[in-house]
Amino acid sequence: MNTLCNRIDKELINEAEILLKESKQISIIPHSGPDGDAIGSSLALLQYLKKKGQDAQIISPSAYPLFLRWLPENSDVWIYTNMKKKAEEYINASDLLFIVDHNSFKRSGDLEKVLERASVKKIMIDHHPEPEPIVDLMFSDTKMCSTCELMYEFIEALGDENLIDDKISECLYTGIITDTGGLSYNSSQPRTYQIVGSLIANGIDKSKIHSNIYDNFSPDRMKLLGHCLDQGLEVLNEYNTAIIKLTKEDLLKFNYKDGDTEGFVNYPLSIQGMQISVIFIEKEDMVKISFRSKGNVPINLVAREHFSGGGHVNAAGGRSLDKLEVAIENFKKVIPDFYKSLQQ
Repeated sequence: MNTLCNRIDKELINEAEILLKESKQISIIPHSGPDGDAIGSSLALLQYLKKKGQDAQIISPSAYPLFLRWLPENSDVWIYTNMKKKAEEYINASDLLFIVDHNSFKRSGDLEKVLERASVKKIMIDHHPEPEPIVDLMFSDTKMCSTCELMYEFIEALGDENLIDDKISECLYTGIITDTGGLSYNSSQPRTYQIVGSLIANGIDKSKIHSNIYDNFSPDRMKLLGHCLDQGLEVLNEYNTAIIKLTKEDLLKFNYKDGDTEGFVNYPLSIQGMQISVIFIEKEDMVKISFRSKGNVPINLVAREHFSGGGHVNAAGGRSLDKLEVAIENFKKVIPDFYKSLQQ
């Protein structure tokens, strides 16, 4: 397995180019519950490969938010949970498989075992820390603000920057702004802005993209947010920490749709003095947990060590198989020692 630690190097891209030329059928797999970066980078790669004359298909482990379904080529995405047999047949018949915006099969949901068994060459394109050795070629760089930024570098390194048209640019721009909170965090590298400038120069309508992403929610979603902040919010002032909880009944009451809670975890960080925000969402078979923090607070350590998760220093995810209240209590038991470690 070869690994890229910084920007794309020539030797690694040459190996990827050989694999691409030898492949007649290519599967693209984003992580389960794909966000703007996962689906944006996957759609950009799909359109690029089609321009190169490749037979390629995105197979998403699960559905993604309605506010991302305006993206170019969105209608060509297969949702694994809706077409398992067809998707598995395509993966097993592929010559090459791209793992996009995740670095562990554990993030692939119901596709985990399928991908583990697939005897096919694999390429990873991702920016999350601690990648697992599950692929033949690894393009992994935590300095990138998003996988979409890395995808731009990947296509450019292949000598095909001229193929990045306005539609591919829309997808890449979407991933960059959603993974950086509109370029408000994890976006201090000058190169990020050079790439954004190139995407804008390709003719994207920046205002339209922002409106599609941030002004495209249902009344139920807004009511759910209001409920979170009014009834579901708990502030632990002594630890500069805020907790939001949502029960299955809450989700049912407000007609929850995939992606409705996207970004909710960020709101408590606007409270004066808050350094940590965590949202616990009760699902049928587990509690989904999202972690956020400010500055040098490595909240990903809590996600990894206590909640079967991981991610970036300031943005991570995890889960618990315990009941909702037990999961929250377990977090409250962990946070004092974690907070104390920050003071040392």
